[in-house]
Amino acid sequence: MVKKSNLTHHFLIATPKMPDPRFNRTLVYVCRHDPHGVLGLVVNKPILDANVGKLLEDLDIEVKDSCVMGDTALEGGPMYPEIGFVLHTGQPQWASSFAISENSCITTSRDILQHIAQGQGVGHYHLCLGHASWRKNQLEAEIAQGDWLVCPADLSLLFEIPFDERWHQAGEKIGVHLDFLSDDIGHA
Repeated sequence: MVKKSNLTHHFLIATPKMPDPRFNRTLVYVCRHDPHGVLGLVVNKPILDANVGKLLEDLDIEVKDSCVMGDTALEGGPMYPEIGFVLHTGQPQWASSFAISENSCITTSRDILQHIAQGQGVGHYHLCLGHASWRKNQLEAEIAQGDWLVCPADLSLLFEIPFDERWHQAGEKIGVHLDFLSDDIGHA
């Protein structure tokens, strides 16, 4: 694993040693890492009773694309679960968007939800409820104590691999079989 000072557009892979049960077996996509801290979205924890179409209808957004009715929202993290974040491919063309990488963005404005409901202008996306965040130097300390592994992000793992396979696939990407990783990392 290469140590990086900026983990934007990287995955955080929770190790078996993870002390916080809210992050057990999670894969977090880092959307922003700056001098103030880190913002990420959990991308492998579907909310089984949170259908994207129903959530949009609850916001009084008419859903015309029937495919949206089958999409599942994700538990983006424990912070502010009432706030939705749309993680998507493409460029930051919406009212409240910012680019994460060359072809991934995060948007929090209603206009993207309206386009999703119509089946227009959004390639791959995840509607994430809540987010994960760390204050300055907090994540670095958690990585140093063995709570997280880091791997470069890729859009295939982010949007195409089934949710229940993402955690293992991310580990395999960096040569780690997570089921065989001891929860006693760093102890002699």
